[in-house]
Amino acid sequence: MNRLSHRLFQGSLAALAIALVLGAALLPSAQPVRAQGGETLPEGVTWDQVNAIAHKMYCDVCEGIPLDECESVACRNWRQEIGRLISLGRSEDEILDYFVERYGADVASLPRSEGDRWLAYAVPFVIAFVLAGLGLFQMMRLRQRGRQPGQVVRRSSTRLTTRPVPGDLDPLTLDRIQRDLEGLER
Repeated sequence: MNRLSHRLFQGSLAALAIALVLGAALLPSAQPVRAQGGETLPEGVTWDQVNAIAHKMYCDVCEGIPLDECESVACRNWRQEIGRLISLGRSEDEILDYFVERYGADVASLPRSEGDRWLAYAVPFVIAFVLAGLGLFQMMRLRQRGRQPGQVVRRSSTRLTTRPVPGDLDPLTLDRIQRDLEGLER
């Protein structure tokens, strides 16, 4: 058995070596890196720089898809435009403002004005604070309700004189159940 597993191991190593050699032989020669759609960037601009800005934008054609993930022709053109603007020395804010001016405020993932951006972050916190306050108020109200006299029903140690039971129940069974229940109270 040991000999068999050793041969299987050697065979799998040989297959892995062949796959690596064939894979290296089939790889194309070194070429400039291009995106899936064949996009090229100006000299000195990397895809990381472009995608850092494109991640903060949405295409006006493809609703709800970030620009760095979208593969439509319009999005490819926008990424190339971002690369061109980076090569011209524009900052991230200048590029975002450029696209907002041309295509509208919906292309930016965050509002461009400082007041609107503050509002976008503050509203969720205010809603969470109000909901937490309402929850605390409700808990205090429920605790007060439990402290009021007459609200709590206590078990009686006396036996009921009338029993709310079906009429066709055997009296012996009913007595046995009653004894079992009395045993639980102790």
